[in-house]
Amino acid sequence: LTSIVLPELVTAIRYNAFASCACLAVVSFHNPLPTTVHPEAFSWCDRLNLVVAPQTSGLVGSLIGEVSVAEDTDANRRRALDLQYWRVRTHALCSPRRRRWVGAVLLAASRLRGGPL
Repeated sequence: LTSIVLPELVTAIRYNAFASCACLAVVSFHNPLPTTVHPEAFSWCDRLNLVVAPQTSGLVGSLIGEVSVAEDTDANRRRALDLQYWRVRTHALCSPRRRRWVGAVLLAASRLRGGPL
């Protein structure tokens, strides 16, 4: 699971609903936003990088932490698709935490291959 689009019928996202979805990078909400999103609904989703929502203030932005919250536009939907898979072109769009993680993984892979430090 790298992305999820939550349909209009979702009115609540409960405790640990998406907890530990290690590959989840993008969550998209539609109007209306859920009335209840538990603060730990997305806990331990370390790759979560972007939330696309019709309204970028309030409920969603206060719950996600370091994740970018973007308005639901065509450009942000394309950005969401790009972020599902790491590419050099999209690295700058990632959160600082994710950029550090990618750098560490690339360094470890280089060392395992016996490449330069």
